[in-house]
Amino acid sequence: MATKGGFLRAKQVDIERLSPGFYTYHTASDSPDQFRLHLRVEPDGEGILVVNAATVLHLNQTATEFAYNLIQGKDNVQIVDALSERYEVSREILMRDVQLFIDQIRFLTRQNDLSPSATIGFESHVFEKNLTAPLRIDCCLTYRSFSNINEPLIASDELATEDWKTILSKLYNAGIPHVIFFGGEPTLRADLTELMAFTEQLGLVSGLVSSDPKLTDPGYLLPLIEAGLDHLTYYMDPSTTENVLSLSNILDQDLFTCLRLPIQPNRDYHDLIHKLQEMGANAFNLLPEDMTSHAHIFKLQQDFTQSGVAFVDDTPLTYHPHSAEMLFNVWDPDSQPAQHFVIQPDGSLADSAGSQDNYGNLLREEWATLWARVMAGGAA
Repeated sequence: MATKGGFLRAKQVDIERLSPGFYTYHTASDSPDQFRLHLRVEPDGEGILVVNAATVLHLNQTATEFAYNLIQGKDNVQIVDALSERYEVSREILMRDVQLFIDQIRFLTRQNDLSPSATIGFESHVFEKNLTAPLRIDCCLTYRSFSNINEPLIASDELATEDWKTILSKLYNAGIPHVIFFGGEPTLRADLTELMAFTEQLGLVSGLVSSDPKLTDPGYLLPLIEAGLDHLTYYMDPSTTENVLSLSNILDQDLFTCLRLPIQPNRDYHDLIHKLQEMGANAFNLLPEDMTSHAHIFKLQQDFTQSGVAFVDDTPLTYHPHSAEMLFNVWDPDSQPAQHFVIQPDGSLADSAGSQDNYGNLLREEWATLWARVMAGGAA
């Protein structure tokens, strides 16, 4: 969900804007209302506030200062004290607007039906102005998959663990609050849990896209969740009852889970989707098996949206070189989901996984250099 911060636009005294930067806040572990805030202050003094990786608020300069002071740990009175010295407006109006702002934040933190990937991802390619960075980056850790797992791996094809940590740190320092790990098959990386823990240490929101059946084993999944995994898109195989029932080991966890479901044109999926929703699936990503599946997907989404089923269409698609052309031919150009900038396995920033054109390598260059190329519309 994206919305404008419709708060106070008072006549400003001659004041300096807040310094551009990225600020994070997480409630104390014993707080009854658990939530996480990411505030990015843009050079013009306006801000982008991400609430629980689910809602994007575009804030005017005054509301940005509300958020900044809240993140600094100030209470309502202290926020009013700070802003009354900077704005020609009564304390009563300031107190009203501060309380309105905080009430809205708390309302949003209590919503449990928002998809972290869909709502953040929607904004990352909708430029109302020249942002200093997108709101999400998809990290393609590897092009290896179960279909090519025995192919020799050239060292230069994938970054080492410490190199990925360097890139994640640069993304964090650029004010990008959300990353999604995908591949190939990201679980083929032995360091996946370590990378997940590093994103949590930084304060990044992290997602995972995978089709690995071992995610249905709590012994593998729980360490990922404990390391900091915030949401999962799981490509499921609905061909057997056993496969469907094994999903309970995922859906029983405190983890936002979107099920990626392959759709064939002549099969009825109503009972299956109802069952998966009852089991605890938060959302679905319907993937066409061929070009004739699109009408079927549209009808399913129409049927289930009315009953409150959530559909997500902007999580990254699994990529490996042998399937790229086939997958491209399956997608209907008129219904293709929004795509997001990708860090490829070698560290290069591109529009999509597997792209030969890129904006430079984030391991060797700084984010500002790469982003300047993006905004100029040119590759490295």
